[in-house]
Amino acid sequence: MYSILKTQGVLPLVTQINIQTAEILLKSAADTGIKIIEFAARSNDAKEVFSQMIAFRNANKLDLKIAVGSILTLNDAQTYHQLGADCIVCPHTDIEIGKYCQQNNVYWIPGAATLNEILHANALGAEVVKLFPADKIGGPGYVKAIKAPFPDLKLMPTGGVTLEESNLKSWFKVGVVCVGIGSNLFSKELLAQLTYEKSVEAFQNVIEVIEKTRT
Repeated sequence: MYSILKTQGVLPLVTQINIQTAEILLKSAADTGIKIIEFAARSNDAKEVFSQMIAFRNANKLDLKIAVGSILTLNDAQTYHQLGADCIVCPHTDIEIGKYCQQNNVYWIPGAATLNEILHANALGAEVVKLFPADKIGGPGYVKAIKAPFPDLKLMPTGGVTLEESNLKSWFKVGVVCVGIGSNLFSKELLAQLTYEKSVEAFQNVIEVIEKTRT
């Protein structure tokens, strides 16, 4: 999973979608070479939509991993793992969720803000830690500062990461593994009227800009 995230450079995040929109996203992601996306489980029908996403992915033999984000409790982690999640993403670091993921060989990306929280997440078995909310806690300058004494930290900033080249370049310059991008990639308005063509365009655009900013 680490190599997929490192190679892709971005974890695209979508939330509050119906199954029709989800199918468009999955097909277009796979067709453009995206290998992993995150579905944030924030709506009342999230479990239902997610299980249909897994069924659609499997039925169409799509080479795509699906991470589930906004996992807040151990119960949710267990439920989504059983439904087929390839990866569990949290906004925080929860010892019980970490333990469950380790025991069941599920890739876990917990959220953290301070250096101590990041190191704590590492100690619990997390390889990559989601830096959240990345823009509010100091941005790229903060990453540079904490990576000075701990150069091996593997971080994924999420929150306030945009598709502007200057923004992305500033993150990759300080050595992040990848970035998490949600509404700046797929806005609520775009998701509401999403077509396959528009989705392909969005994915191609993010791949292109990531490649450009990492060279």
